[in-house]
Amino acid sequence: MGKIRIYSKQPKQIVSLSETYTVFSSYKSGKATLRLTPEGEYLFTVYGDIGESTAKRSPTHKTIEQKLTKNMLKMYEEAQNSYTELHKKIKLRLDSSYSVQQNVKPQGAYQWKTLDIKKPTENEAKELVVNEARNLNHNPQSPSVNESDFVKATLDIVKKQRMDAWDEIQKLFNLIEKAQADKANASFKRAYDASVRAQQEIIDGESHIVDDAFNSFPNTLIVPFIIEMDYKYNQTGKSIDVSIELTEDPSLKVPMKKATLKTTGKLSVRAKTQGEIQQDYANTCMSLMYYVACNVFNITPNIQTCRVALYSASKASGICWIEFNRNRFSTLNLSSLDPMFDMMGWPNVANLKVLKTTAKLESIDKATFEKQIKLKTIP
Repeated sequence: MGKIRIYSKQPKQIVSLSETYTVFSSYKSGKATLRLTPEGEYLFTVYGDIGESTAKRSPTHKTIEQKLTKNMLKMYEEAQNSYTELHKKIKLRLDSSYSVQQNVKPQGAYQWKTLDIKKPTENEAKELVVNEARNLNHNPQSPSVNESDFVKATLDIVKKQRMDAWDEIQKLFNLIEKAQADKANASFKRAYDASVRAQQEIIDGESHIVDDAFNSFPNTLIVPFIIEMDYKYNQTGKSIDVSIELTEDPSLKVPMKKATLKTTGKLSVRAKTQGEIQQDYANTCMSLMYYVACNVFNITPNIQTCRVALYSASKASGICWIEFNRNRFSTLNLSSLDPMFDMMGWPNVANLKVLKTTAKLESIDKATFEKQIKLKTIP
């Protein structure tokens, strides 16, 4: 199978925030607009009879300033996290969640209808016989009959005729219903059996299940830079080797500025240091590997080992390789995990340099990188 390209899904842009409020002072009133730019500038505009100093003394001004500052800081954090905390967006499915019982519901059964013709009653038969006797007595061309004797002589016959006719209708109705029920129930069973087989194929990790999942990754993975992936799956060995190429260098896309709060409570925005950019790159690479590994594990419980190799564009050089196993991965709390720290607990190949306050992930010559991986995977 060829490479699968995952196009970038950009995080929300950091944009200016503003809010307008009304100011009342003595006999004067007016409006003021406070605007906070992504560069951390607080721009103030006053309208009406009031001055800038009056507007800034308003209790509303401080509240809005704090609100805009908080929201701008949140935008910076979300933009940063969309790179360095990819792994926090997903959870590993438990093996038990793949069971047929949990995922395939019974299809039900055909609901038999009831005949909408009422069963004949004795009173109805008697009423018919009585009416017939009276009709005979009122018909000049028919001999008169004794109503009581006529009812006694013919009631049982009429009752049996009516009941026999109803029974025939009921039998025919039941035959039709049975045919419809058999057909519907057979269809339900085929659908159920097909669903069971499909779920069992997921549990067993059939190759087409893995292929379909990887083909859907361009729609399901959310990554803020372009990557390309390929893989080699071993169903019998319950393992998969995943290769990721950084078609776009994350260090060129991750936010180049950071926002912090001053002691005054206002926002401070500054360019990141080279060390911080290197740290972001390392965190992004590690987070991406954990994010991809979790998505791959979630394809099928048959995948017990997932080896992820991260390369630069066109596999010019290696960046990092980690061998994950499902049992230990299932114990991780991804929402609070620090991949840079956790990766040391897995078999790995990386040129990670930990400095005083930052960490740097340097590339490795491709041949050397792949040779080291082979040494790690030799039984």
